[in-house]
Amino acid sequence: MNKTLPIERAMRRCLFAFQLLALLAVCLPLPAVSAANGEAVRDVTIRGTILDETGQPLPGATVTVTGSSAGTVSDIDGNFSLTVPDDATLVVSFIGYATQTIQVGNQTEFTIQMTPDETSLTEVLVVGYGTQEKRDVTGAVSSVKGTAIQNLPVSGAAQALQGRAAGVNVVRNGGAPGNQGSIRIRGTGTLNNADPLIIIDGVPGGNLNDVNPNNIESIEILKDASASAIYGTRAANGVVIVTTKRGDFDQPLKFELNGYTGVSNAIKTIDVLEAPDLALLKRERYTNDGLAINPIWENPAYQTQQTNWQEELLGQGTTQNVDLTLTGGNKNSSFMLSGGYFEEKGMITNSNFRRLSFRLNSDHKINDRFKIGQNLQLVSIDQVSPNTLSAQTGVLWSAIRFHPGLPVQNPDGSYSSSQISGEFGDINNPIFTQENLDNNNTSHKLLGNVQAEYELLEGLKVRANFGLEGAISDGSNFNIIVNDQIRANPRNSLSRSYNEYYSVLAEYFVSYDKVFADLHKVNFVGGYTTQTFNSDGFSASKLDFIDESFDQRFLDVGQTLNSINGGKSYDALASYFGRVAYDYDERYLVTATFRSDGSSKFAPGNRWGYFPAFSLGWRVSEEDFFQNIGFISNLKVTGGWGSLGNQNVPGLQYLALISSGRRYSFGGNQTVGAAQTRIPNLNITWESAQMTNFGLDIGFLENRLLANFNYFIKNTKDMLIAPPTIGSIGTAQIPNQNIGELRNQGLEMELLFRETKGKLFYSVSGNASFIQNEVTQLADGNFIGSRLYGRSSQELSRTYEGFPIASFYGWRADGIYQSNEEIQSDANIANDPRRTAGLIQPGDVRFIDLNNDGLIDETDREVIGNPHPKVVYGLNAELGYGNFDLSLFFLGNAGFDIYNADRMQGIDPTYPFNMYAETINRWTGQGSTNEIPRMTTKRDNLNHRTSDMFLERGDFFRLKNMVLGYTLPEMLTSRIGVTRARFYVTGQNVFILTGYSGMDPELGYTDGNLQLNADFAQYPQARSWTIGTTITF
Repeated sequence: MNKTLPIERAMRRCLFAFQLLALLAVCLPLPAVSAANGEAVRDVTIRGTILDETGQPLPGATVTVTGSSAGTVSDIDGNFSLTVPDDATLVVSFIGYATQTIQVGNQTEFTIQMTPDETSLTEVLVVGYGTQEKRDVTGAVSSVKGTAIQNLPVSGAAQALQGRAAGVNVVRNGGAPGNQGSIRIRGTGTLNNADPLIIIDGVPGGNLNDVNPNNIESIEILKDASASAIYGTRAANGVVIVTTKRGDFDQPLKFELNGYTGVSNAIKTIDVLEAPDLALLKRERYTNDGLAINPIWENPAYQTQQTNWQEELLGQGTTQNVDLTLTGGNKNSSFMLSGGYFEEKGMITNSNFRRLSFRLNSDHKINDRFKIGQNLQLVSIDQVSPNTLSAQTGVLWSAIRFHPGLPVQNPDGSYSSSQISGEFGDINNPIFTQENLDNNNTSHKLLGNVQAEYELLEGLKVRANFGLEGAISDGSNFNIIVNDQIRANPRNSLSRSYNEYYSVLAEYFVSYDKVFADLHKVNFVGGYTTQTFNSDGFSASKLDFIDESFDQRFLDVGQTLNSINGGKSYDALASYFGRVAYDYDERYLVTATFRSDGSSKFAPGNRWGYFPAFSLGWRVSEEDFFQNIGFISNLKVTGGWGSLGNQNVPGLQYLALISSGRRYSFGGNQTVGAAQTRIPNLNITWESAQMTNFGLDIGFLENRLLANFNYFIKNTKDMLIAPPTIGSIGTAQIPNQNIGELRNQGLEMELLFRETKGKLFYSVSGNASFIQNEVTQLADGNFIGSRLYGRSSQELSRTYEGFPIASFYGWRADGIYQSNEEIQSDANIANDPRRTAGLIQPGDVRFIDLNNDGLIDETDREVIGNPHPKVVYGLNAELGYGNFDLSLFFLGNAGFDIYNADRMQGIDPTYPFNMYAETINRWTGQGSTNEIPRMTTKRDNLNHRTSDMFLERGDFFRLKNMVLGYTLPEMLTSRIGVTRARFYVTGQNVFILTGYSGMDPELGYTDGNLQLNADFAQYPQARSWTIGTTITF
């Protein structure tokens, strides 16, 4: 009997437990304000002046009262006035300065001088299974505060993270609503799954797209082995730790309403031929080839420009967001309750992303030693995405190529069609395609945990963390009958998929934090954790629906079963871990980490992996000999080494696979039976990554200027790849083997300068990463191919030893033949039979014979480009003046190539489609051009094969975000019962500087990690403008 609870029952029980905690958090009474010893509270009016460190008035400083909603803001002369209880505690704060706490007592006049905030050194960073002060961290950790990404018009935190931390590259895979892109930390570390481990409020798992960015307190990125080794087998690609906001103890109820709305539009479209020029060039290609012109190109009805298909497809999108947050607490409990709704409707019709989110976080002090807390996140997502990654039927690809002499719809209301003539190509009307798209994916997710902490002795705590992640996903796709388009579909169909997933986490660990003799600071954490992963799903497809109405699109209505599939999986992970950090006299730092992981994915003899790491630090600025160096206020050097693992690979490859439904020839008759379809690999094990890191932290001008540098070398070993096969082995699949190696190395830098002068505050920060990627070993020096492009199945990318992953691979072009004399004298084709047969003509492309055999063939290809940026950087500027604030965030990539496959086909006249407008400047005779080949229907020279002719530099610099805000004066908001009211305008993708000729240089991956920055006419990113407000009560 299976004793495992069904997922629904298990999730119901866990949800019930979370609901009880939620009820407890909300129902606990808030504290009343009372005087000590029962004495009556007396209200007094206090006045004061707030000064900066130079004695100048500081306008805009916030003055609040602990345990009350009362508060004010200093005026332009730094003055404030407030009525408070005589036992009140004031909290004075301003950006860039240390927060001060002041008891009122009998005093009614105050002069408060603020001091610069040095929290950049003393701030607490969230690391694995605990926290550390930044000054004590010896590993490479970057931190992004929630305030930096708040109210950006993005669907998820991954998009907001782009460009904000050194060594972290968020590769956008187009601009479709809800597309979060791919996160790469310190380069692409494997040919397999290179995504980092995501941890949300202590639970490994989840998705950054599920988290409302406005709920985030901070995001820490653990980049080197010393920082991330405590997560062992899942840390080889880095770790992203998300911490969401919480309430505070003794905090009065605070209600915050935040909302914004805006519109988005296309930044750029591709210039294509208008109808008259298209007909001209189509006729010319027949004339050049000595062929009769097809009459359709002489018909004036199709030489009149009617439609710009890209403008028809790329309309105006909209974005809307509303967040409601309630926080509060008394001396024993605190909570944060939040609900949010986000919707993005894309520029392309029927493309959208909707997220409904709910979050409850609470903390409770049972007594002085015992604390519990919980986090609960519920998310419902609905997403519709068009096909924009196909060079056969992609909707944007089609819009670029559909005939411009056809209307969107005919006078009778029907959609225009290429059925008029095969000369117009086998492309369906893109507006018809998108209007009839019925492709919907929904998911309902739960992520939560309950934590308990008990302090056994001073500094010695035992902790437990129990977490649950669950998801129910449902997808549907309905294809209608199509008779009046050239790509007809005679039978309608419905496909449905359903999947349940849940993961259960249990962690038990102990921590010890103690300072001995004011010199020796010791921090230890160690424990045991288990996590299970369960999924169960099925899919089905039926054909022949009599009624295509939306309310009839159910599987039962279909008449013919097309397919049905299903399966389930189970994985488990058990781990022991420990970390000790030692600090001697705040000068010498040592951190040592160890983790042992056992995974069910591998054979019993290979299930356990061991991952050690260590790092050292020296705070040079604390040495006596350094005290006279006044302009350097902080200097720390670090170094470390460690080993990490990657288990993000298909499991159970150590087992043979036997499948039924195989056909045999037995006794002269065909028989159906079972056969082995996969050979086992008993030795398969983890991928491992060994990383060395050297760091430098330095502060100048009393830490107003801060800099951080890290140099790293990361070697991935035992990389799992499918080896090449030689000879015939039947149909059995060869399992992956641990035979690949890869190296990433580079330099990261982060800079921050901030200053406050009176009522003016400004800061400038920047980060940059210089990373080199190289495959150092594959199987016997072979290569790994990637996805082919287009109708002619062009190969764009290969992965070779000695080159980066996904390098562009093809021929070298050397201009265009201008005359027959050049063709006859060209040594590149001296032995090429096409030359003597007259198949190469003036106006064709000259290709380089790399192996000097006088022939242009497959052996003349080589690596022609690198899709990985040499530099990824971000720049951020913030300015505050009085009640105004301005933020500018710039993003850039440099030193990488894009293969413009869409242009390769877009200027190819051998296809029956519309072409890029630049083809009007084609070769027409000697000296006319050396860039665009002649018009022809023939492919004798394969002018538009994969070559560096279509390779472009992808460098770009864009103003990614711009936010301008204004906070209403306190004297106005206090009259209407509002604590704070801010209004803002946000721009996304405001402008871009790039030499790339395509729609957008941020293209992303098109075949896992094996193909990057190839232009398939992906969904482009949009320029958006939003207006919003944040009101606090």
